[in-house]
Amino acid sequence: MKPHLQTTFLGLAILLILSCLAVSADNATPEASEIEYHRYDVPSDPEGQRYHRFFSRPAPEKLFYDTRQKVIANIDNTPEKETIVSIVADSKHDAFAGNWSHVFLLILDETETNVPKKKVFFKFLDSATSDFDDPAKTVEFQKPSFVFSLGSYPGHGVPFTLVDLTGDGILDVWFDLGEAIAVISFQNGEFKVVFSYYMNPRHQRPEYVDLDNDGIYEIKMPYSIYMVDLPGVRYLRWISLYEWDGNTYVLNNERFYANNDEFLIALLNQYNDLLTRYGRYEPYSFYLGLVFYYRGNAAMARRHLQWVVEHAKKRDYIQAAESVLKKLAKPRK
Repeated sequence: MKPHLQTTFLGLAILLILSCLAVSADNATPEASEIEYHRYDVPSDPEGQRYHRFFSRPAPEKLFYDTRQKVIANIDNTPEKETIVSIVADSKHDAFAGNWSHVFLLILDETETNVPKKKVFFKFLDSATSDFDDPAKTVEFQKPSFVFSLGSYPGHGVPFTLVDLTGDGILDVWFDLGEAIAVISFQNGEFKVVFSYYMNPRHQRPEYVDLDNDGIYEIKMPYSIYMVDLPGVRYLRWISLYEWDGNTYVLNNERFYANNDEFLIALLNQYNDLLTRYGRYEPYSFYLGLVFYYRGNAAMARRHLQWVVEHAKKRDYIQAAESVLKKLAKPRK
């Protein structure tokens, strides 16, 4: 990723990590479900092309629709199974290169006449895209000018996995878009996007984990904070933890960092190495202060965050540090 894009995303990431919410959810035991996975290896596969009829017009110039994967399973509260299909708008000059700016997800009923009936149609677009006017639910990822890249399962094109993330006994769609993750869940009688975030997975892939074994999964999204002013310095690793609150996934970093000694030790080691080589540096000071805030160490949090307010050059860091310092000034519940 280009440094200026990482810098732009940095401000968004800082604002996101400051919101910590309590979570409560009912336990539910997922039921075993038969899931049929199908992969389409060539764009000309006639079985895959039959799903292109749901587009209102041909693909824009220099692009073509390409069905990549189909999964058959029950993902709602009806007894019948649904067909879930991922389609990309691929380049005619660079097919299968692994980079797409347009991705679509169809959820269908297969009828007795073998003619699929659309239930819902999602389109996943970057924030600069406007050349698709199909009647689909648009999901935008707030990051400037990027294309979706090949996910973590290269043989599957744009891969998605079905798993009961919310613990209600109904399978959800975990959609891996390479540089972004989206989760589609059947909630209150309709399919909804309950999670859609960009990531910068330089060191590790995102994952869903059941931290407390209650049948409800948390989502760990990795980020790499680029040291744009110090070439050669290691990227700063960061994890944002999201939890299910009964309606959507919400950020709760405090739960991840409060007792994570391993992460704190690694961050301190990086920080001490940086002090020796360059002196104090605002990204490390800010994130170290934030971790101490999550751990309830107000004195250490103030020490690092106050330095950011007084010495940082980037306004995003200053504003975020001031926000946390205001929270420290109030009694914690």
